[in-house]
Amino acid sequence: MQSLINGQPTNLISIADRGFQYGDGCFETVRVAGAHPVLLEAHLNRLENSCQQLGIPLPLTTLMQEIEQLLLSNNWPHAVLKITITRGVGGRGYRPDPHGQSNRIVQLFAYSTAESPADGNGIEPGVSVMLCQHRLSSNRALAGMKHLNRLDQVLASREIPEQFAEGLCMDQAGYLVEGCKSNLVLLRGDKLITPDLSESGVNGIMLQYLLNRFREDGLTVESARVSFEELNDIGEAFLCNSVFGVWPVIKLSGNATVFSWPVGSKTQQAIHYKNEIFNAAR
Repeated sequence: MQSLINGQPTNLISIADRGFQYGDGCFETVRVAGAHPVLLEAHLNRLENSCQQLGIPLPLTTLMQEIEQLLLSNNWPHAVLKITITRGVGGRGYRPDPHGQSNRIVQLFAYSTAESPADGNGIEPGVSVMLCQHRLSSNRALAGMKHLNRLDQVLASREIPEQFAEGLCMDQAGYLVEGCKSNLVLLRGDKLITPDLSESGVNGIMLQYLLNRFREDGLTVESARVSFEELNDIGEAFLCNSVFGVWPVIKLSGNATVFSWPVGSKTQQAIHYKNEIFNAAR
């Protein structure tokens, strides 16, 4: 792992930083392929929107220069870029200093092929996932962004045995939201369905890219509240995020029920879309 904090090579930050003290900040995780960050503009747009919503200053031009500096100095063909913005150092108490200076942390991690079992042009064999019992918090003001308060995902991830690649999470009302580290896409009839993310969950960059590509090809895409029982009507399912791309879901276990799905044509098309942008970066 290589890192820059406010443009300086270091991995040390003050214990008074509000990101450490209160989870006061947000982050983005970006796949690097062929030494190029994939969908970086979309990630930076979401980061900028998140900082605006949290009221954290973001010197975007400086941040972009630091990202370029880290990528050029390491020149890793395959990596994971993590960008974290915190509100910076603050005193004791929740109320932030209106004149405080934010901190920029840019990290580069070696990419592990274990994060995508069949990365490349082939069709991934599919993964088995489970339904987590821990339910995600609902907060319309924080929904969609990748803020630093990830305890919901930590607690849900603790439930996942090694034989499952991912766990699916529900909201407080019992509707499906997302995976612990991924977004969920379902095929119902001739429509792609994504769980409603208006009150909890992350509005994923890979998710939005894939859905836009499907819309361009004329497929109907809808957001809806989906209960676990409604999965009986689903023909295909896949997970997506910016690091591994697309995982076909071939089995889902939960509530004494097991759902099985094929790696169908829409899932294969999603993998094709993913491969296009990953291979173009190379």
